Amino acid sequence: MQAEQKFFIGVQDVGTNYEMTNKAFLEALTNTSNVHGNCVGQGINGHGKSKISWVVANWKLEVYQRPKICETILVKTWGQEYTRVRAYRDYDVFNEKGENIAKATSIWIALNPETGKPLRLTEDIMGGYGCEPQHKNFPDYKYTIEVDTDKPILAETRFKINKSMIDCNHHVHNPVYLDLVNEVLPEGLDENCFNNIEVSYKKEITLHEEVLLEYTAEGEKSYVLIWDENKRILHATVLLI
Repeated sequence: MQAEQKFFIGVQDVGTNYEMTNKAFLEALTNTSNVHGNCVGQGINGHGKSKISWVVANWKLEVYQRPKICETILVKTWGQEYTRVRAYRDYDVFNEKGENIAKATSIWIALNPETGKPLRLTEDIMGGYGCEPQHKNFPDYKYTIEVDTDKPILAETRFKINKSMIDCNHHVHNPVYLDLVNEVLPEGLDENCFNNIEVSYKKEITLHEEVLLEYTAEGEKSYVLIWDENKRILHATVLLI
């Protein structure tokens, strides 16, 4: 079973060129995921409660065309397949003409909302999604497992997490990590300059934490590493191409 949702591109969703940002794409994907969860009784309902708390571990997004302000997009999502602890979900994004302007894939982990511990994925949990293992946007794609953290650092900065970045799960909202990316990218670059991104979340970030942001590059690939203030815990890695 697939789910879909339309989104109006507002001023908050675009960059200086009035085109939709990667952060806004991730927001649309996240919200469509929740629509899908609601359809099978696992999303965040009107009382702010859910039987299962789904958290994203990885994103891969490829953008082929960026809609502009005041346009409308349609996002479709479906469950791809799952293992004992990971659920794989894909997305297609269409413009007003019905053209496929972006594709994405992701990995999600189900948590017990009371204990915060991972749940084992079973047919009882996943059956309602009607997974489509034959329907993969990137059939041969493998997420970057490790990033060489010893690469020469081209730029770095520190940033203290504020209240506006925290979501209903009491940690930094996942698309907001691209705001952190923008804080350290060199002058003239922002996350909107890259049409192929991969985000890997390692450890959640909470309110008032200070993070160390490092930027490095190798060939056509740029990387942002998001550390704790003492550079002991790697919170996330972001690959931009």
